[in-house]
Amino acid sequence: MTDYQPQMTAHSAVELVVSVVDVSKGEKVLHVYRECHALVDFVCMAHGTARTEMLDLLGIGETAKMIVMCLMSRDGAWMLLDRLGREMQMRYPGHGIAFSVPITGIGVRWHKMLTQTEPEEEVHSVSKPEKSGGLDVVAVVMERGYTNLAMDAARKAGARGGTVIAARGIAEDEVKHFFGIEIQAEREIVFLVVKSEERQAVMTELMKAVGMNTRSHGLVLSLPVSSAIGLAD
Repeated sequence: MTDYQPQMTAHSAVELVVSVVDVSKGEKVLHVYRECHALVDFVCMAHGTARTEMLDLLGIGETAKMIVMCLMSRDGAWMLLDRLGREMQMRYPGHGIAFSVPITGIGVRWHKMLTQTEPEEEVHSVSKPEKSGGLDVVAVVMERGYTNLAMDAARKAGARGGTVIAARGIAEDEVKHFFGIEIQAEREIVFLVVKSEERQAVMTELMKAVGMNTRSHGLVLSLPVSSAIGLAD
């Protein structure tokens, strides 16, 4: 049996766009996402915990929320945020919030599907060591029922724990067309905060255990962490 070595982009042109709105506005936000040709997106429910004055300041008045996340090219993310600001009036308080986060690492095939281009730089194995003293969030979006398998793989590479949320995917046709596989709508998203020098090793193990070539059909990606507190050394 050959040792499978997943490949990811050296630099990613993909961003994660996140919208947090009252549940009553969720379908309108999804319509804007569709109009902007978001190929891969996920929806989950949430509950606000901030005090009323803070919710008003952030523009999310009710406590029951819908979180809509999508992966897009950098240019597409800017256009989506602009449309959300105009059509959903998110540029003004009281109408929800939306933001984008750069993706620091993602599988080559996912990158090609989301940007419709080849990576700008040579790809490399995600097991290649990286010099960095910071933190990254590694996220795994996969079919439900594989969380324990994912966590065992992540711990093998040095991760200490993760957070799991339930979601549903709403762009299955595009993924099926590009990858030629059937993917279930029900999803689990696992977030792990890892040291930057451990990121590639963690992603390697996750892609081997629950990546696109496995039954869980997982999407593994990483995002930068600018600052964090409450994390054990």
